[in-house]
Amino acid sequence: MHSKLEEILSKTKQDFAKRKQKVPFEVLKKSMGKLKSRSFINAMRNPKLGTIAIIGEVKFASPTEFQLGSQDSLIVRIKEYEAAGVDAVSIVTEKNFFHGDPVFVAQIKNITPLPVLEKDFIVDEYQIYEAAKSAADAVLLIAKLLSKEKLSLFVELAKKLDIEPVVEINNELDLEKAKTTTARIIAVNSRDLHSFLVDVDQACKLIHKIPDRYIKLGFSGISSRIEVEKYKQVGASGVLIGTSLMKARNIIDYIEGVRV
Repeated sequence: MHSKLEEILSKTKQDFAKRKQKVPFEVLKKSMGKLKSRSFINAMRNPKLGTIAIIGEVKFASPTEFQLGSQDSLIVRIKEYEAAGVDAVSIVTEKNFFHGDPVFVAQIKNITPLPVLEKDFIVDEYQIYEAAKSAADAVLLIAKLLSKEKLSLFVELAKKLDIEPVVEINNELDLEKAKTTTARIIAVNSRDLHSFLVDVDQACKLIHKIPDRYIKLGFSGISSRIEVEKYKQVGASGVLIGTSLMKARNIIDYIEGVRV
C-alpha cells in the first residue's frame, strides 16, 4: 500500500478512536434520530441542466494540493455551487490531509436543498453512524480499503440508516467486489490511491465494464468539458468535480463551461 495512503488511514483511525472515547458507540447509536434524506440517486438520474449530473466537491486541501481554500469560505462556496446549478454537493470530511470536518455535513444541509455526499476513508461502522447523525444523504465506500465482506456489510448498514452508499472503484478487482454488494451506485475514481496519478481514459474503460443496472459516476481528473464528455460517452450518469472547481475563479462560469 502507498505510504501516503497508509498515513491517511492511520490518522483516520486515530481520529475516530478519539471520537469514540468522547461519544461511545452505544451512545452514538441511541442518539440517532429520524432524519429525512434527500435522494442522491434521483439527483444523478435527473440532472437539472444538461445531460449529465454534476457533483460539486468541497475540499480545502489534498495530499497533492496543500491549500485549496479556507474553511471560512464553506457557506459562500456552497451557495455559489447551488447558484451554478450543480445537482449535488460532495464534502471531504477527512481532517489531516483534506482539512475537512464531519460537522461540515450538517452545516451544508442547513443552507442548501441539494443532496450531500460525505467523502471520507471509511473503515469502521462508527463512521457510517456519524454520517447518518450528520444527515448525510450519501456516503463514499472505497472498495480498495475494505474486504468483500466488510464492504457488503457497510453497504447494508448505510441503506438501513437511509444513506445512499456510493462504492468507489479503481480497477477490475474493485469492480468484482462492488458487484457482490447491493449498492446501486458505482463510481470510478480516475485517481489511483497508490500512486495518486490521474488517468481519465483508463477510468472510462473501467466505467464501460460496469453493468448497466448500476448508476455510474466518474470521479476526479476533470479540468474541462473534454473529460466530462469522455465520461458521458461511456455511460456515466454523473461526474464529480473537485480540485479544478476549488481553483476556479468564477464558479458559475466554470460549471457552465464543463456542462454537456
